[in-house]
Amino acid sequence: MLVATDADLSGLACQISAVSYAELHVGVHAARDDETRLARQHRLTLIQATYGHGIAFTDETAHHYGLLCGRLKQQGRNPRGRAMDLMIAATALSLGAVLVTRNPADVDSLGVQLLIR
Repeated sequence: MLVATDADLSGLACQISAVSYAELHVGVHAARDDETRLARQHRLTLIQATYGHGIAFTDETAHHYGLLCGRLKQQGRNPRGRAMDLMIAATALSLGAVLVTRNPADVDSLGVQLLIR
C-alpha cells in the first residue's frame, strides 16, 4: 500500500492504518539477513516519520471487518489469508475514507472506495 517507493501520492492527504504498520513490522522481523532487515527498518522509519501514528483498529472497525468478510463469503470468496488486507479496508470503510492501494483484488466489489496507485 504505502510502501511502494514509486507510488505517486502527491496532492493526497494520506494516513496509514496501524494494521499496515503491523504488516511492515512483520516484514522487518521476517527478513532473512541483516541487510534486508536494515533496509526494511529504514523504510518503516521513513513511513512512520511521514504519516505519524497509525489509525487504530477499533470496535467499529471490527464491525466493518465482519461486514467485509460476510460480503466476501456471499461472493463465494474466502476471507482466509486476506485478514490483514480486509482489516485495512475495514479501517478505511469505517472512516468513510478512500483506500489507496496497488492491489485491489482482495477488496474489490466489497463497497470500499478504492484509489489504485
